Amino acid sequence: MRPRETWEDEVTTTQRPHRTPTHRAPCRSYSIPLQLCYKAKTKNGFLYGFGQIRMMSSKEIIFGGNSGLRPGMKAEVAVAWPRLLNGQVPLQLVLEATITSSQDGVTEARILAYDFRTRRVGGSGADN
Repeated sequence: MRPRETWEDEVTTTQRPHRTPTHRAPCRSYSIPLQLCYKAKTKNGFLYGFGQIRMMSSKEIIFGGNSGLRPGMKAEVAVAWPRLLNGQVPLQLVLEATITSSQDGVTEARILAYDFRTRRVGGSGADN
């Protein structure tokens, strides 16, 4: 077998076998009772509602509020964030999420993406 030619700008990499960790660090969740509002897409349009966070982590949110949310629905959840931008401008945390469970007024959702946005002074978490 003939040696392979290499070029000056060529990069060669090697990859070790992928190992799945035997343990994972526990996902931290926080009980932060912040007000929120949501807009969920349904077959007939949008469903709007209000609620309050019961638990939230970087991957999941659990909140209480209006019923009507069903597993599989995509939702935008706006949380009235308690900290101010530059000590003056109200913020909201906007989550893109998929509803994973909803029963007895408690909804669980998997967080797909998030963004902090400014909101009007005196506005609720619903202001976009």
